[in-house]
Amino acid sequence: MNDFPVCTLVMSSELPAADISALEMVLNSEGINLQKSPHRVVGADDLVFVAAIVGGLASAAQLVEYSLKIAKAINDWRRNRRAKGQEIKARLEHPKKPPLELDTATDEEVEEWFQQQ
Repeated sequence: MNDFPVCTLVMSSELPAADISALEMVLNSEGINLQKSPHRVVGADDLVFVAAIVGGLASAAQLVEYSLKIAKAINDWRRNRRAKGQEIKARLEHPKKPPLELDTATDEEVEEWFQQQ
């Protein structure tokens, strides 16, 4: 089975590599693969990653489950950065959804974004 892409995560290149790696490790532990996108260049200051479910999906219920895992991981990551007084220069993108700025979105807005069809 192939990986199933869930969203694109666009991050500022100013974010420390350790912070990006921390998010990547949490997502990997939940079965979510975060890889740099080879197909898209937003700007010189942006890093583009695709979050995908490893091994694909067996059902729509699985998509909901994984989407909630991604939202929780992103919200935890944002909380940790804020606790250190750091900005979250990143946004979520998907072709069928409006982009969501992670620096200004609430935890609930992140969860709702992932639940949109």
